Amino acid sequence: MSYCHEKAIPHSVFLEWEPEDRAKVLAYIMESNERCTLCGTAGWEWKDNKFAFTAVEEFCPGCYMKAIFSEQQGSSLPGTNVKLVPTTPQLTAQLARKAKKRARMKME
Repeated sequence: MSYCHEKAIPHSVFLEWEPEDRAKVLAYIMESNERCTLCGTAGWEWKDNKFAFTAVEEFCPGCYMKAIFSEQQGSSLPGTNVKLVPTTPQLTAQLARKAKKRARMKME
């Protein structure tokens, strides 16, 4: 069902597919679920060769912005995550209002 939901395919349509095509989708989903959500590799990829992958640095501007924001904010409540949202004029105005409010509170 998750595949049907992600691809906006009615389940009844999926069931009309050839059995071989449905099996390929299910095999892909099962293989994907074996992968680590942090590094993207699966345990079976390391069995034959423990040096199958090499770690390399990759700079991500988005991750950089999230890290800088977290450092500037100090400790947040447990369970708080930093997410990136598109910068819009409305968001800019909202953040400016919050900054002014914080500045006034510090002065008092």
